[in-house]
Amino acid sequence: MTEHRTTYREVFASRGYPALYSGTALHMMGASLQVLAFSVAVYQATRSPFWSSLAFAAGFLPQVVGGAVLPSLADRVPARVLLPVGALLRMAAALLLAWGALGLGGGLAVVALSALVQPLFSAGQSALVSRLLDGDRYVLGRSLFSVTSMTAQLVGIAIGGATLQALGPGPALLVAAGVEALAATVLAVGLPTLAPVAAARERWRAADTLHGYRDVWRVPLLRGLLLLWWVPLALFVGAESLAVAYAGAAHANGLITALLIGAPPAGALLGQLLVGRLARPVTRERLVLPLLVLTGAGLLPLALDPPPPVAALLLLISSIGLAYELGRQAAFRDALPHGRESIGFGLLAVGMMTGQGVGPLLAGPLGTVLDPGAAMAICGLLVLLSAVLLRSVASAQEPVEAAPAAPAPGTVAP
Repeated sequence: MTEHRTTYREVFASRGYPALYSGTALHMMGASLQVLAFSVAVYQATRSPFWSSLAFAAGFLPQVVGGAVLPSLADRVPARVLLPVGALLRMAAALLLAWGALGLGGGLAVVALSALVQPLFSAGQSALVSRLLDGDRYVLGRSLFSVTSMTAQLVGIAIGGATLQALGPGPALLVAAGVEALAATVLAVGLPTLAPVAAARERWRAADTLHGYRDVWRVPLLRGLLLLWWVPLALFVGAESLAVAYAGAAHANGLITALLIGAPPAGALLGQLLVGRLARPVTRERLVLPLLVLTGAGLLPLALDPPPPVAALLLLISSIGLAYELGRQAAFRDALPHGRESIGFGLLAVGMMTGQGVGPLLAGPLGTVLDPGAAMAICGLLVLLSAVLLRSVASAQEPVEAAPAAPAPGTVAP
């Protein structure tokens, strides 16, 4: 493993990456703005927290269903076509929501359908990163997407908040549509023309994705890495979901509550920047297990119910450890079967989305039976237990050999 520390300049010098990065950042801003504006529109129409939360969930839950079917299609469509089409579909969804004539059910249906196909475009974007960048540039390039995701969401929410305050939900949705249109233009103009990863040997079938997931899951290293990313993150998000309840139990004011909610994304952003930019490749690999331990251990003192500012600091420190995933990204990419790149990244995303939904479902009842701080500490303890169970894949240092090529659709893998 080389000790050369890749720079952001080297990443952005890669052909096609600046356009992919810019287009994806614009989409993230537009998506955050749309979710915020639509949730506010639903609440204003219904005055119901249930329906406004359902409006938020409608943009998330259908992705699990789409992720079980669509990612295999991304390997068969040129990225220069696929990704701009995705941005145009999201633009159309925002315009329909801004129209306001669909009613509550129609609006929820538009959001759900848009979310249903999103895994197709997410898988295509992730696979394209692996084709545009090689070696350690790939790891740093992926880290940039994580950093940008957090930053763009905050920017989108800020723009949305200002637009909502001045003009209302409808104009905010129009701004979201405009941002997606700009993303489509950047992607269409700036992406290189690359042949699809998988040749169109046979017509695409919906079952191809599940068959591809099976091929990926059969590789022991990939199976371990997927669990390494899914399980600790789900447990941490479970703890994070109790931040508002923790603030309420402590009778914290609005500023302190915001501090508690903002601490995890801030810490995750800091961890990505520190580990992704400053650590050499071999150092990142050696930091996987220590950072994973930090993620769990940082939550344990919450069992003592410290004051909310201290709890926010603990959440920030704990979330820095989430940068552990950077140390094994190259291993995951290199071990994917040839022709299954988009499917592999699709499976990774589906598992992460599912885990981030399951974690709060487990932590919520625990926080009801116990107090929120104790429940958050238990989540931390479970993160540490997962670190013990997954320590072999977390601490692996040996070079990774690529998995064998995937069989053609319709054949039986040995």
